[in-house]
Amino acid sequence: MRKTPVRTAAIALAGSLLFVAPLVAQHRSVPPPAAYAIEGVTVVGPGLQEEAGVTVIVRGGLIEAMGAGVAIPADAERLEGDSLFLYPGLVDGDGVGEFEFPEAPEDGPPSWAPTRIAQRVTPHRRVADYVTATGGAQTEQRRRGIVAAAVHAGDGIAPGRSAVLLNRVDAETSRELIARPDAGLSMSFQTAQGVYPSTLLGVMATIRQAFLDAERQATLESAFANGRAGMTMPDWDPDYEVLRDVAAGEMPVFFRAVDSEDIRRVLGLADEIGLRPVIVGGDEAWQVAEQLADRGVPVLIDTDFPEPDEWDPESEEELEPAAFREKRDLEAVYANAAALEAAGVQFALTSGEGDADPIEGARKAVEYGLSRNAAVAALTTAPAEILGVPSLVQVDEGRPATFILATGPLLEEGSEIAYTFVEGRYEVGPGSGAGGGEAPTVNVSGSWEVEVTAQGMTVPIEMELEQEGSEFSGTAAADMFGDAQVRGGRISGSEISFRLVVAAGGQSMELSFEADVEGDRMNGSGSSPMGDFQMTARRAPGGAR
Repeated sequence: MRKTPVRTAAIALAGSLLFVAPLVAQHRSVPPPAAYAIEGVTVVGPGLQEEAGVTVIVRGGLIEAMGAGVAIPADAERLEGDSLFLYPGLVDGDGVGEFEFPEAPEDGPPSWAPTRIAQRVTPHRRVADYVTATGGAQTEQRRRGIVAAAVHAGDGIAPGRSAVLLNRVDAETSRELIARPDAGLSMSFQTAQGVYPSTLLGVMATIRQAFLDAERQATLESAFANGRAGMTMPDWDPDYEVLRDVAAGEMPVFFRAVDSEDIRRVLGLADEIGLRPVIVGGDEAWQVAEQLADRGVPVLIDTDFPEPDEWDPESEEELEPAAFREKRDLEAVYANAAALEAAGVQFALTSGEGDADPIEGARKAVEYGLSRNAAVAALTTAPAEILGVPSLVQVDEGRPATFILATGPLLEEGSEIAYTFVEGRYEVGPGSGAGGGEAPTVNVSGSWEVEVTAQGMTVPIEMELEQEGSEFSGTAAADMFGDAQVRGGRISGSEISFRLVVAAGGQSMELSFEADVEGDRMNGSGSSPMGDFQMTARRAPGGAR
């Protein structure tokens, strides 16, 4: 099992080494922030060209150096990369991030005269202002290689503005995840529930009226500002202000539309109002590929592809009519991305709000004609460009260390995410060999009394852990370093791994730790840029299991 960075052991080890240093007549100060050396990786660049035998040095959240023969700093933790392939991180154009808008009051106005909140026409709302997710909540996304995601504003006609999240590992607040708070306005043709508009005709009328009202508001504001007599100052309306920006083409619209007729309606509104749309979903975008290409409208393709019901792809028997029709319809969906590529439409492959694995979706699209180069771009650089955050996934010296390491070529069957780096901090994936695979056979929740030993000195630590499934987190404390957070805790069978960062003298250091749990005991070891250490722990009397 590969060792994983550990905060608790790190602090203890750093403190013990600082105390031991005088005994060996050698002064050693706390080193600068942790560096990683990933040796022997194959870097995959644009066009899928490969450069093997590359060493990547990560320090301070940045790629410090990258190339063959790069010298490895003495304080760097080494990660074996001989069999790993480095790509830009995945960007999910229709992804996951917890948020919650306030609901309309149940005793509000009557259904024939609803408020905008009830109609879900609230462009002033921003997902960024209501995000509740933190770095811990995005763990599963990182394990799947997703470094950033667009979170759209949910159901409704114009429920609010989308945000782009950067899935930072140690983000303790939602604000630390926000990469772009005003990515664009979310829209759809979804009818309101229990109030007007309850039909597509009503939705179209509501959209047009909202933009006309915004235009009228602008006229009134201009007239008042120019001193027209007989006018009072118009009330400020934040919804209209956003709609004016949208109509002027200054803000994109993420318009959820699946079938070709809805996509044509979106294009019609774009012509009529001046919208700058991005199609979200787009199962039948291939039917209007030429129109999309001519107008430069991108598509965020949902890879939560439907599964066959009547049609058996493995069968060689002659198809019944129902199976034939289903085969025809499903293959058109699977070949959607290939058709858009052929037409010159900009597109990306998404998880569909987390419902699908975009890598598996890309493999399916390649099977049905999409080029591998376009498929990799559709998972990485293309969605970043569509979302207006291309710099998030640029892999080069001096750029943020945000990338993925896979066990093989990304679209090859059996290839898995080994590590996901986001600004220099990493999450282990299923292909790393660390902290995954087996179901937990132990429960580490509760209080633990820990002893970390290095160079003959033992440092006591108290830990409080809370387990959920195969993951755990918690706090640690010791007289030597004060309070700390236990992060990245994972359990496979009876084996655990977690990380902790040493803070001393205004600097920090990250270490690795792993242990085996048997009943109320832990036994483990770890490593750091300054040396190895041993760790034992026992559950505190009365500590919950």
